[in-house]
Amino acid sequence: MEERVRNPLRNEADAFRVLMMFVAAGAVVVALAVLVSGLAGALAGLVLLAIGAWRVWGLLRTWQREGSEPR
Repeated sequence: MEERVRNPLRNEADAFRVLMMFVAAGAVVVALAVLVSGLAGALAGLVLLAIGAWRVWGLLRTWQREGSEPR
C-alpha cells in the first residue's frame, strides 16, 4: 500500500515542527537585517517566502489529487 502525503496540520507534533521552521526563517531574516543590512534581510525574506509558497502549492496540488493521510 502506498503512503499518502502527510498533512502537518492534522498532527500536533508536525504542526510544531512547521512553527519552528517559521521561527527559524524569521530569525535568519532578522539576523541578516541587523548584521548585514535591511536589504539583505528583505531579500532573504523574499527568497524564503518564495520557497515556502512553492512548497505549499505543491502540497495543495498533491492533496487535491491524492488526499492526505487520515488522522
